[in-house]
Formats: sequence, structure tokens, C-alpha cells
Amino acid sequence: MAVVGGTMARAAVSFVLTPAAQAGSQGIEVFFTGILSNTGPTNDVYLNDIQFVAGSNLTTVANAFFANVPGVLSAGQTYSDIVFAVTIKLTTPIGNYFGTVTVLGGSNIFASGNLATQSFEVSVSEVTPFSAWQLAEFGANATNTAISGDLADPDADGIANLLEYALGLNPNVPDGTGLPTAKTDPACGCLTLTYIKAISATDLTYTPEAASDPNGSWATNGITQTVLGSDGVTQTNKASDAGNPIATSGKRFMHLRVTR
Repeated sequence: MAVVGGTMARAAVSFVLTPAAQAGSQGIEVFFTGILSNTGPTNDVYLNDIQFVAGSNLTTVANAFFANVPGVLSAGQTYSDIVFAVTIKLTTPIGNYFGTVTVLGGSNIFASGNLATQSFEVSVSEVTPFSAWQLAEFGANATNTAISGDLADPDADGIANLLEYALGLNPNVPDGTGLPTAKTDPACGCLTLTYIKAISATDLTYTPEAASDPNGSWATNGITQTVLGSDGVTQTNKASDAGNPIATSGKRFMHLRVTR
């Protein structure tokens, strides 16, 4: 607090986590974003420290606060981005864990008052290839679903992250090749779909499907598959709509469904 005109002016800070609950796998860092605002009319607020109360299964990372949050918020100023991070220990059992985070500071660089406190939750799941891939490709943004989520497209190439992962593509660089390709195979007189499968993606299911109309209904009836080759990282597969020759079925369409 500071003395202003003979009265005490209290540092006023609002603090909201966006969101307050995050999910992560054993062994990774989970980053929490939030909004910190100086709601006072005139005085600066010094953000001098951050304090955690969390169980032994979560290791708090105070440096994330000092690396991102400004040391001073002027009157009416708002910060909105990463506030803190926690590391989930490799030995942490699957489950939900809770804690609180308190921003300390006040009207000068020595202040250590409780400015604002928020509760947070971390839902811990087993490590999958997908979550490990997210961490490897997106680093600090591995838990930011707007960037690393299944349906996000951070490189704006029209290919969602889940498909980038499935096909062994780079989600941070626009891809011009590597997508499934369809063509007619004279050997069967049918439509075929050749696609890449990431060998490490054991948490995914690859399902080639065919239909007589681009709007479906899609089915696996009559589809056979052949492995064309592997480089140890990816496997090339060929799905043939052998049970539905074009000569008798008319127009045929194929696509690859990927789920996890």
C-alpha cells in the first residue's frame, strides 16, 4: 500500500485463469494462461513474486512467471498470457490434482502482500504418442489447444494436427505433399487410396472408407489393404476398393478416417 493524500491506497489486482483446469500427461509441463489487471485508478502495482500451494505430484515452475509477466502494472493496465507452469512428475498416478497460486506484491518493489489468489486443477493421464508428439512439436504451447489441439491448424495448410501426426507431417510448416492419394488401379478395376502411417502413432486408428457419393454413406465393405513399404518411421499402405469395381458400381470415392 502507499500513502496518497493522507490516506492509504491499496494495490488492486484482479486475476483470472483462462482456463483454471488443464490436462496433461506424466512428465510434461502444463502452462496456465491468465489475465492480470491493475484495477486501481492511479497507482502502479508491483508484481514481485508468485506463491504456490500444490501437492507433491506437481512441481511448480516459478520462472515461467518472471519470464512472462511484467514486473509493474500501471493503473488500468492488463496482462494476458502465460502466468505460470507446473511439471507433472513421471511417477504421478492418473487422476485430478488441485492447487492454488497467489500473486504477491504491492505498491513498491519490496511489497509482498497477497494481491490475488486463484485455484487450479491438473488432470493427469498416461503419456500417449500423441501427447509426446505435441510436446516435441509445440513445446510451451503443447497444452494450448488453440495451437496444439487435435483440430487446430497452426501452419494454416488446411491439415489438422491429428492428421499431421497420423501422416508423419510437420505441423509447423505448410505441407504440399504427404496426403493420401487416390487413383484407379487397372489390376482390380477399382479405386485405390495410398496413404502414410506414422509407425509410432499406436494410439490412432486408420480406417480407409469408400462410398458411391462424396457425401457418403462411407463404409469399409470390400476394401482390402496392402503394405507397400516402410522406412522404420512411416509405413506406406495401399487400400483397394476391390469389392466394388468401378465398371459395376459406377462412381466411387475414398477417404481416410483417423481417430484416437
